[in-house]
Amino acid sequence: MRDDITVLSQYMQEHSEGRARAEVFRTNDGVYGARFYGPSGAFLKDELYAGHSEMYAENAAENYVMGIKTFNES
Repeated sequence: MRDDITVLSQYMQEHSEGRARAEVFRTNDGVYGARFYGPSGAFLKDELYAGHSEMYAENAAENYVMGIKTFNES
C-alpha cells in the first residue's frame, strides 16, 4: 500500500456482502489513482492512472462501489 498519497475523495456503497469502498488519491508526483477495499474492509489494491485526470480516477472508484468494476478479494 502506497504512503506517498493525498486522499481526495471516498466512495462507499452497501451491498449484501458488506460495504464496498474506494478512495481517489493523488501521489506526491501528481499522478491520480484509486485505492480499493473489499466488502470485508480488506485492502485490495492501488491503481495508478498516469496521464489521466482526477475524473478518470473518480469514475473507476464509482464503478467499483457500484459493482461494475470487480476484483477477486483474497
